[in-house]
Amino acid sequence: MFTPRLCRLLWISTFILWIAAWLYPVSTSMTRLGGVILFALVWIGLIALQWKQRPVRWFLLGLTAAAALFLAWPGKPSPPPETLRNAYLQGMARYSGCTYYWGGESPKGIDCSGLMRRGMIDSLCLEGLRHFQPSLVREAIDLWWHDCTAEGFMNGYRGLTTPVLDTPSLNVLDHSLIRPGDMAVTTSGVHVLAYVGENRWIEADPSVGRVLTLTAPTKDNVWLNGSMKIVRWQWLK
Repeated sequence: MFTPRLCRLLWISTFILWIAAWLYPVSTSMTRLGGVILFALVWIGLIALQWKQRPVRWFLLGLTAAAALFLAWPGKPSPPPETLRNAYLQGMARYSGCTYYWGGESPKGIDCSGLMRRGMIDSLCLEGLRHFQPSLVREAIDLWWHDCTAEGFMNGYRGLTTPVLDTPSLNVLDHSLIRPGDMAVTTSGVHVLAYVGENRWIEADPSVGRVLTLTAPTKDNVWLNGSMKIVRWQWLK
């Protein structure tokens, strides 16, 4: 028999599990699916617990309907590439100093490809909400749902990246040939950095153990010395 007290305890337990899943830095198909299911259970449970409180019930139901309507709303033209480019650079900069964590994709821990993805996911979502462009939020959700490695960026990542040029190293690269937001992937496909302008590159460095920004040329970082393939997000073309 589900008594009100038992229902509250079940909801609290589910809420705690959801928070734990949200705080867990590693992003995999299982953690993403688990997080979505737990959030749905928490939200539905909250509505059920507040069902007798008519004002709260209608507020929660209205919020649910508004969110669903927003996500289903027909898309608008995307903002100019420069607008999204600036948001992308700011999105990655917010992770400066974060701990490197293999497979990570959150402020609690992030890896090289996770930094590229989170920067774009955050910028698409924020720009979509700021300018009421549901299509950008849908693209952010789609990007979050489909994981990618550094090698995936180099190989086109579901048609979302395109090649720009090859270079023997970032130390000898003519930076006038690329744009802020472009990504440099090692030809081995094991690491990726993003260009932020003025010969500077941001990366989640496994050897240093955190997100940092480097200025080329430098011999103090192994990733700036090896051969690279430069690729660009389709949104930033």
